[in-house]
Amino acid sequence: MQDLKILQKTASLHEARWWEPEPNAKAHCYLCPRHCHIGEGQAGFCFIRVNEGGKLYSLGYASPAALQIDPIEKKPLSHFLPGTRVFSMGTAGCNMGCFFCQNWDISKSRADQVRSNHVPPEDVVALAIRNGCPSIAFTYNEPTIWGEYVIDICHAAHEAGLNTVMVTNDYITREAFHDIYDHIDAANVDLKAFTEKFYGRITLTHLQPVLDTLKWLKNETSVWFEITNLIIPDLNDSPEETRLLADWVLENLGPNVPLHFTAFHPDFKLREKPRTPPETLHAARAIAREAGLHYVYEGNIHSEGAHTLCPSCNTVLIRRSWHDVLSNRLKDGCCPKCGLAIPGRWTNPHAQPDSHEKDRARATAASKYSHLNF
Repeated sequence: MQDLKILQKTASLHEARWWEPEPNAKAHCYLCPRHCHIGEGQAGFCFIRVNEGGKLYSLGYASPAALQIDPIEKKPLSHFLPGTRVFSMGTAGCNMGCFFCQNWDISKSRADQVRSNHVPPEDVVALAIRNGCPSIAFTYNEPTIWGEYVIDICHAAHEAGLNTVMVTNDYITREAFHDIYDHIDAANVDLKAFTEKFYGRITLTHLQPVLDTLKWLKNETSVWFEITNLIIPDLNDSPEETRLLADWVLENLGPNVPLHFTAFHPDFKLREKPRTPPETLHAARAIAREAGLHYVYEGNIHSEGAHTLCPSCNTVLIRRSWHDVLSNRLKDGCCPKCGLAIPGRWTNPHAQPDSHEKDRARATAASKYSHLNF
């Protein structure tokens, strides 16, 4: 594995899940719909699932390349513990090849991983508690590809009373779906476009597996999830495509799944594209609301479209500026004016960490991670 300069060297490799051996020492990875068939000494498309000696290993396990504290609204989640902070983390690699990737420096860069930190699952939880975060988000790159690490963090997080959040492209197989999502409290899913042409040419994947996963989330889990559509000029910004997307969400997921339209900025391999005009987001939001969706947001711009409105009486329930919550008028999860129950997770469903857990978290953070600045 000398040529796989993806992650820093660790004392031992963590054997992956969701794979099977094949002839000639190959490994078939069935974690995502790519179904990579990986030869000895090679990595899959995602960079971090590698074959050594005919076995598949995850180089992402306990090796985050990015650790940060964010507002939950940045994920974006508007109906999940608004105004709280979330301990956010990501590794290297991705199972999509998006030309517009906004986090390409870790999702596409092997060199960045030399600077990863060794942080076992229980220490992730300690860092979250130490920094006053009621939730942990798996984000920045695609967390599906380090699902083994995600699951172990989730076990430790729930024991300590913390929530877990996936920020994901939802490119995952049926075989792995429940293994991961049965441990997740909330998710934001990037529905990158609503045409197979876009997915095939711009992300190097396919649309249908993402739509399938969204339906599994709705019908087979208790995960609170929201959807983000990054609108890119001339690629997925037509009113017709927006209406098709909104109609599909309404028909298959219902009117109460929040939908975020966010503005693109030039990056990675799409630097020649202009920024998304605010008017495009306004138009998309109007189309989705007209289609019957109750909670439609605009992101990456300053806009009235960041607020949460009551779909019954149009009262402003949560007022936001960018990722900041300016006011929250919800009363026990309901509109204070007409009494309508607003779908979401407005209070923490888990017991909070006790004083002993907080003390242990402070001691762990001080002894092992004093070099990290958040």
